[in-house]
Amino acid sequence: MENFKESGIIMHITSLPSKYGIGGFGKEAYDFIDFIKECGFSYWEILPLEDVGFNNSPFQVITAYGLNPLLIDIESLIEENLVHPRDLSGLDFGDNPRKVDFAKVTNAKLFVLKKAFKRFNLENEEYKEFKKDDAIAKYCLFKTIKLNNENKAWFDYSLEDRYYEEEVKEHYLRQHYKEIEFNFFVQFIIRKQWDKLHAYAKSKNMEIIGDMPHFLGYDSDSMYFDPELFIVDKRNLVTHVAGYPADNFNSRGQKWGYPLYDWKFMKLNNYKWWRNRINRASTLYDRIKLNHFRGFKEVYAIPFRSKSPKRGTYFPGPGLEFINIIKEDATLIASGLGNYSPEFVDFVYKTGLPSIRTLIPSLFDNIDDESKIFPTTVKENCYFYLGNHDNTPIKSKIEELDEEKKNNLLYLIKKEAKNLNVPYLSDAYSNFDIAYKIIELIFASKAKHVSFTFQDLMFKGKESRMNRPSTIVDNWTYRFLSFEFNDELKNRIFFFNEKYNRLNTKNFQK
Repeated sequence: MENFKESGIIMHITSLPSKYGIGGFGKEAYDFIDFIKECGFSYWEILPLEDVGFNNSPFQVITAYGLNPLLIDIESLIEENLVHPRDLSGLDFGDNPRKVDFAKVTNAKLFVLKKAFKRFNLENEEYKEFKKDDAIAKYCLFKTIKLNNENKAWFDYSLEDRYYEEEVKEHYLRQHYKEIEFNFFVQFIIRKQWDKLHAYAKSKNMEIIGDMPHFLGYDSDSMYFDPELFIVDKRNLVTHVAGYPADNFNSRGQKWGYPLYDWKFMKLNNYKWWRNRINRASTLYDRIKLNHFRGFKEVYAIPFRSKSPKRGTYFPGPGLEFINIIKEDATLIASGLGNYSPEFVDFVYKTGLPSIRTLIPSLFDNIDDESKIFPTTVKENCYFYLGNHDNTPIKSKIEELDEEKKNNLLYLIKKEAKNLNVPYLSDAYSNFDIAYKIIELIFASKAKHVSFTFQDLMFKGKESRMNRPSTIVDNWTYRFLSFEFNDELKNRIFFFNEKYNRLNTKNFQK
């Protein structure tokens, strides 16, 4: 399939429209799959599905296995007679259809799930089989211990719970069995709903690309139960945490606070924990984006007590040996690469995995020439993005340009268009025309896979940005409305997919 080319959409589940305050696995998700199929897309890229920590970032996860309860569809629970419409009376899911109010959604959905739990048949054979999953059992126990410690981080637990031992487990199984059972129920429901949605996508010849966070949060079930997997001192406290050196997003660098993996220890059992994690993800998704792929070569480590990210240094990762082990069992994508150094480019090349390259920084940001990538220079074996969840949408990028910079952009577009045999802009053009000419150039590139955020395709402004790195206010909240999945957009995207030989071959004849 040397001439195979495709395209896809980037949008997280939470950004879907819903009357319950947050996108989930309900009718809106099924309708969205139908819509992007009709656009000619081949895949849907979503952000991580794992359960999240205090700031609701899908990359700040507290588990490698448990899924986020906020994604559960309430209408499906009503259809199964686990929830009655009267149970929803007076519940507040938030009043802004454009923004997720995580506090209100969390409280309301927890109330609904507890109602559903009371009506659920715990002798259900499928459920009893599900409970045999050891990884989910650990997660459910962790959630229960956390709740009984006022939802504090594990290092602030009461003395009797602070260090995990079998006695802790036995105590909670005796005294808090119903709470553990509730967490099992929630995970059973969410996994069942996701598997049904995923199966529907497959029936429509749409693949799901899932994003796997490289790191777990410091307050995670693996850190609590298996601290030997991480670089810690004798009290199980970290000495260094992950971060990132100064870049275009932050001139000071970033201190993320994630614990670092002890790769030497993991190698002793052939990276069993990671292989189990990859295998689990391969049952959720058709392709897996390995976020912060650089971490497999090296990770920027900052002393835990240091206030400045500039004091970091690189710790080695597991290298090619590890990648060669895990790539045999799943379709992987090298993601979250950051700035490119010649050494890292060589590392990614040797893995043989497709990587992700993003155009917006090359067009608008002050990055080194050797790191820039354009539609005429992008390699075939990559996922070519206009932007992702961390980038300012292209509409705002164009609006922020002064006259000189805008003329430079137009010159670059004209040059790229000529080399790709793409019609150039007419004399009368708008910012919308400029944005869509850039989008067309990406479609016309030789990259096998091209991906777009729904924000950019809808020509949305900075208010629609999903995440602003190094900030915690108002991130991950933006949502779309049903009317925006319209025929005008569908026809426009279908035209580009057809013109540049990217139509989903299983759904459309080229």
